[in-house]
Amino acid sequence: MKKILLMAAAAMMAAMSAYAQHEEGDYTLQPRVGVSLSDLRGYPEANMKVNFTYGVDADYFVTDDFCIGVGLLFTDQGAKFHDPTGDYTFDIYYAAIPLTASYYVLPGLAVRTGVQPAWRANTKIKEHGETIDFDRALMFLFKDDDLRVNRVDIAIPIGLSYEFKGVTLDARYNFGLVKVFRGSDESIHNNSFVATLGYKF
Repeated sequence: MKKILLMAAAAMMAAMSAYAQHEEGDYTLQPRVGVSLSDLRGYPEANMKVNFTYGVDADYFVTDDFCIGVGLLFTDQGAKFHDPTGDYTFDIYYAAIPLTASYYVLPGLAVRTGVQPAWRANTKIKEHGETIDFDRALMFLFKDDDLRVNRVDIAIPIGLSYEFKGVTLDARYNFGLVKVFRGSDESIHNNSFVATLGYKF
């Protein structure tokens, strides 16, 4: 009986040790890659599209269960549209810096939120196999108008991350706060769900 109890206790300890055990003062670095699902909130004709995303996060553990982090994330947002003449895709490319706080509610499982400023690198429209620079098109069509795509976006990320033996699965919903189009009366914002797989060093 004692052997069985000792074996059970050893198995439980081994299972617990497989989870990330961080301590106060620890630093971690995590490259991550994954996909995002994005659309434009406030634009009824917009449809969700799948995008590729990648980046890196750095975390500092203030306590054993609480950490603050900063990251760099490259992502493609926007939406798909259906038109009688064919479908087209509106792509907005951003470089984002997520600033987050995480609390571990269970071993390996953390709740994460914060603020994510992002800077727009480019905007494209893809239709019938052709790619159009949307910024140049707006400048050509609206030379004397202020209608432009905003250079800066700010989002609130809310999500969960699960870490096992250094491998981390992260899922976040990003709620956009800044209007996509400057100079427009319409309130259109970015919305995206991001799922990534990473490894913590």
